[in-house]
Amino acid sequence: MSNFPTLRDIDRRKFLLGLTGAAGLAAASNAYGQPLSKSALDLPLAATGGQIDENKLWAQVKTLFPLRPGLIHLNSVNFAPSSKPVIEKMEALSRSVNGDPSFENRFKFEESIESVRDAVAVMLGADHDEIAITRNTSEGNRTVISGLDLGPRDEVVIWDQNHESNNIAWDVWASRYGFKVVRVSTPLQPKTPSDLIKPFRQALNARTKVLAFSHVSNMSGIALPAAELCRIAAKKGILTLVDGAQTFGMMNLDLHEMGCDFFTGSAHKWLAGPHEVGVLYVRASRVERLWPSMVTHNWEKMATTGARKFECLGQRQDGRIDALKVAVDLHNTLGYERVEQRIRFLATYLRTAIAALGKVDFITPSQPEMSAGIVMFMLNTDNPRGVMETFYNKYNVSAVSYPRSSKSAVRFSPNIYVTTNELDIAVKAVSALL
Repeated sequence: MSNFPTLRDIDRRKFLLGLTGAAGLAAASNAYGQPLSKSALDLPLAATGGQIDENKLWAQVKTLFPLRPGLIHLNSVNFAPSSKPVIEKMEALSRSVNGDPSFENRFKFEESIESVRDAVAVMLGADHDEIAITRNTSEGNRTVISGLDLGPRDEVVIWDQNHESNNIAWDVWASRYGFKVVRVSTPLQPKTPSDLIKPFRQALNARTKVLAFSHVSNMSGIALPAAELCRIAAKKGILTLVDGAQTFGMMNLDLHEMGCDFFTGSAHKWLAGPHEVGVLYVRASRVERLWPSMVTHNWEKMATTGARKFECLGQRQDGRIDALKVAVDLHNTLGYERVEQRIRFLATYLRTAIAALGKVDFITPSQPEMSAGIVMFMLNTDNPRGVMETFYNKYNVSAVSYPRSSKSAVRFSPNIYVTTNELDIAVKAVSALL
């Protein structure tokens, strides 16, 4: 690890309880070298009798997001708004660079990206040199898929519920290099994590070189037992790629503990960070085994400094990268475990209320060990577009619905800026379509 200051070095509970208003928050944030924006400085965190008032806390967190009044956004799986502090950071740095585009002014980003890298590493339970700052999960997946030496005698095992960038992308590269792609299907209604593990275990063999899977599927909300799958693969000498698009910023993660070789994520989903910024984790011992997908300016310097060689991507909007740390800092201030618990609470609240309506079949398992922040269910209509229009036009609910078995699958994914009152409105919208 580097010596850059990190929020995790602060006693989070003491930090939160000590906040009595804007001045307290300003002093605390300044201690990390990353002051929060004015919108956050105006936000006193509530404490009652020495305990955090969770309802007031999350109500105050909601004010950090610039959502249109009345809009209930339940689609973090796909896209979330950036917080006001993130937006303000990006705008300030954009003005700085456009006002003074000189090398002298832009040299500051060479140092600040290392602070960003360190914050992400701490958040993910990784080492500083194992983190590359990419543009999104898909780019991270592409880097791994295109960077491994695979040939006609090799097999890659993937989950059939993977996102396209970790699914059909393998087919494209297989058609070029001749390796075999093996897809694993898991039970539609798994009862235990063992039901999810068994099909993967059966698919792995002496030819398997890579096991690639989504930590949580955007197609069902099913959460795979990532650590156990990585352990099984490692015992067989198989590399693991975990697509963390639905867990980066949602789950309290420790990648060293998980045991994966590669992990990818995006800031524009659950983290509610800058758009077009992502992360790629490459286990230190795997860096030399992975070829870069792009080589350009500064390659000689970056090629020998760990995972940095995978962010050699040409000119970028440096302000977006800096803003990633602002998003990470907010989550760290709240506490990664608290954020995960809040999102799980919202998902459980939503599922319970919808179940009480009756006539609803759920796609996402109810067990917490096989689910996360996504709630998916079926509506008995073959018009998913009409479902979305009803949600949005009549109830101000932004969600997703798509055709599935002559019916409509509905996906809700509430984030930390969503309230239970808003979820009640979403449930009312569902009730109207039953």
